Amino acid sequence: MTALLLTFAWAVPLSEREAGKVLDGGRDRGLLAHLDGKLGEEWTAAENFLASYTRPPRRRVLCKRRLSIRVGTTGLPCELVVTWHPAYHAMTLVLATTISGAAEGHAAEFDLAIAVLQSLQGRETANGENGLHGAYGEKTFPSLLKAVTHVFEDLTRGCGLTEGLSRKGWCVELRSHDGHPPAQRVAADPRPYYGLATSDEGWRFVPREVARDALGPSWGTRSFVAAYTMAGGIVCLNSKDSDYVEHQDELMRGPFGAAEPYFGIDSEIGGLDHGMLFILERVLIRMALADQWLASMKKSGSRTRLLRGSLDDILEMLHSVLPPEIDSLERRLVTSMGVERIIAQLDRQAEAMDEETRYAYENTVSARVTRLTVVTVVLTVVTIVLGVLQVVVSL
Repeated sequence: MTALLLTFAWAVPLSEREAGKVLDGGRDRGLLAHLDGKLGEEWTAAENFLASYTRPPRRRVLCKRRLSIRVGTTGLPCELVVTWHPAYHAMTLVLATTISGAAEGHAAEFDLAIAVLQSLQGRETANGENGLHGAYGEKTFPSLLKAVTHVFEDLTRGCGLTEGLSRKGWCVELRSHDGHPPAQRVAADPRPYYGLATSDEGWRFVPREVARDALGPSWGTRSFVAAYTMAGGIVCLNSKDSDYVEHQDELMRGPFGAAEPYFGIDSEIGGLDHGMLFILERVLIRMALADQWLASMKKSGSRTRLLRGSLDDILEMLHSVLPPEIDSLERRLVTSMGVERIIAQLDRQAEAMDEETRYAYENTVSARVTRLTVVTVVLTVVTIVLGVLQVVVSL
């Protein structure tokens, strides 16, 4: 059996003052709680092992039963993790759900996962509560995006934010426990994985070679992991088994005296194992910050120096805080999601603004030199005239 874990993320720029209002206000109003229990332990284990932060993220979870995913009368498990990243002044919202018990070769779970992905991008049901819909509090919404947007608006009320949930991406993880090389499954039929990577419900009618080429080469530092990056995010097949966990535990107990909790993670959060969710967060934050500065450049040309500083901050994120082997997957995702194009556009516009500023400065200096020259000439003429008059008077 294979569990299909779906994680959908958004990133929004957020200042420290705004973050205080979101996290503290959400706690005071009973919307947010600390990330604890099994979910908190797994998240902490993954971050402690894989990530290194100068200023660690502050993570909270939306209180239980406030947000739900419904397919008719059936519910899917749902968690919404809200995080402020102080190092980058940005917030991420991560929604996680599980399409459980997907049998090998069974396409219905793939179709449901793709429908959830489309609903999270705004596609609405025409079947009311009989179709796929979201619920928040006592209200139901025709799409999951509308439900999450209402959560976002509740959390950010009073912050004066103009940014919305526009920068998005997802990670789909197919979790089995057989230890078999998962790339073989993709090679046999790449189409459903292409469908998950692109949220394309018509995956059955995509030529196999087209799906195979679109997915590209897989990434993985273990024989039981294969990940594919595309414009929407990451699709991962993870078949970690008990043999690997037991071997790693035994290996760690020798020199360190205790097992490493990270190796035993079997989380219901897609992408938490192997750090793929952290990569998705970082790439979306980079895109959100770049978009924010592109918008600010159109409003005002007087922020060139600040823009350059922000651009440097964005580029600094390219220096990974993740292990080198995971960093290579991040570079793939940066390319797949088009971040390099956005950064290049930002840099070109910043250079153009620098050129404009330099041209304006040169014109100002030139005008001042011209005025100074005229004044000097006038003073010289006046001095000569006064000299001549003095001579004439003395005669």
